[in-house]
Amino acid sequence: MEDLPAQIPAPLAARLQALTFADRAVAWLRIDDSLALVDVGGNLEAYGLGALRLGAPAVEQVPLLEGLLPPVEQPYLVPSVEVAKGRVADLHFWQDEPDGGGATWVALVEVTTERDMARRLQQKAYDMTLLQEREAALNRQLETANAALLATQRELEASRDELARWNRTLEERVAAQVAELERVNRLKRFLAPSIAELLVSSGDDSILRRHRRDIAVLFCDLRGFTAFSESAEPEEVSELLHDYHATLVPLVQSFEGTLDRFVGDGLMVFFNDPMPCPDPAERAVRLAVAMREAVAALAAAWRKRGHQVGFGIGVAQGFATLGQIGFEGRFDYSAIGTVVNTAARLCDAAADGQILVTSRVAIAVGDLAELADMGALAIKGLSRPLAVSNVLALKSAEHQVVWLNRQTR
Repeated sequence: MEDLPAQIPAPLAARLQALTFADRAVAWLRIDDSLALVDVGGNLEAYGLGALRLGAPAVEQVPLLEGLLPPVEQPYLVPSVEVAKGRVADLHFWQDEPDGGGATWVALVEVTTERDMARRLQQKAYDMTLLQEREAALNRQLETANAALLATQRELEASRDELARWNRTLEERVAAQVAELERVNRLKRFLAPSIAELLVSSGDDSILRRHRRDIAVLFCDLRGFTAFSESAEPEEVSELLHDYHATLVPLVQSFEGTLDRFVGDGLMVFFNDPMPCPDPAERAVRLAVAMREAVAALAAAWRKRGHQVGFGIGVAQGFATLGQIGFEGRFDYSAIGTVVNTAARLCDAAADGQILVTSRVAIAVGDLAELADMGALAIKGLSRPLAVSNVLALKSAEHQVVWLNRQTR
């Protein structure tokens, strides 16, 4: 443990080292400059890597290393990678020589417990948001049904047979409305309410089948959230995530974006699917600016409570494969492709308050937003640097009116 003070006795240092790695599966790989395995060790079986062959290409035997070798920098960390079913590890990369001329080391340090705890906190916050939304919608539906029932009863008091007939009709209507409400709520998990209701009313779910489309993808997450979650109580983390999600989800819905998923403190949204729109990049940037303003207000309140948390966003546009992913009773609607990875990497590179966009997005929103050229940035996982811009602000009200008029044509 290199960060321990030198005056700590060796037995104590060894004990602290043992506590740090207790119950964790640790393994390592050594890879030469031809990307072939030259040495392995540790608890490889825990990650399903017990049959590795020395001298053979590393990527062919450990597919998750594809795109990570040779490392673009050193030392290099890829956090929370699911190496085997139920096993999650941080991947640490470094080389024998600082100039990159030596062999590459890859250490796998298990973080399954931390990942599972983060998922539980995330799911709890997300479930609370959905539960409140479902309860409010159901209450409104029940109020409408009760009002209709009372009105019907008053009108048909003179005829028991007629009253009974109307009661049966009302029960059927309520059952149908509740069933429709449940279906809408399932779609609202990843679609704006208006789009979800449109799909339900049309009765056509074919748009949710797997297909390819040009979309704009927005990734956002909190800066400093990991440090906050490590020092804060679980109740504080849950409360912050609840406020954060409760603020951003209505914004996503108001801009008719498709909410893909929550990833810890991160959020993924895309536009132009499943319902097409003429301006996916503009909608994504307008949503990004609204998010930045909303989270800035939240962050001010959090800072008063001692929580130093920032916010960054990345936006990219390109083709992706989309559709329902999952199994019966647990479906998600998601996008897969390089554009998703690019938006996520831009989000990672964004500083607090920045909205980093690709050159294609920058061109699409040139009349809408004030941009600052950030030059070419090397993005992890991509072979060539990307031209990136930072969205400083939306332009004047006159530009906003032009944009709004275009949407009404």
